[in-house]
Amino acid sequence: MRIREPKTTALIFASGKMVVTGAKSEHDVKLASRKYTRVLKKLGFNTKFTVFKIQNIVTSCDIKFPVRLEGLANRHHMFSSYEPELFPGLIYRMMKPKVVLLIFVSGKLVLTGAKVREELYQAFELIYPVLSDFRKT
Repeated sequence: MRIREPKTTALIFASGKMVVTGAKSEHDVKLASRKYTRVLKKLGFNTKFTVFKIQNIVTSCDIKFPVRLEGLANRHHMFSSYEPELFPGLIYRMMKPKVVLLIFVSGKLVLTGAKVREELYQAFELIYPVLSDFRKT
């Protein structure tokens, strides 16, 4: 099911659980979830908005400089997976906070796996100095 405002998509399961994706903020995903619940109620389903939990927050950013992914992968091999033939980005699995970063040579990043916004900020603060060390000249 989709709604236009906030622009989201919901996967609704027979178990009664629902997964909402596409929201731009925590507030928007909660609002969208309530709207989906209301729509289902109007359609005749016995629904209640009860357990709400954010499972995964995804964000992207640009650090505005290119990165030497080979060097990063070699120095941080315990956390990195880099197979340029399979995928153009380096996959960096941070332990604390438990966030996965996709790092591209262009300097674009995708951070995923966070449960709260603060984890994304912490992950970025930790990875930025590392990326600066592998800045392409």
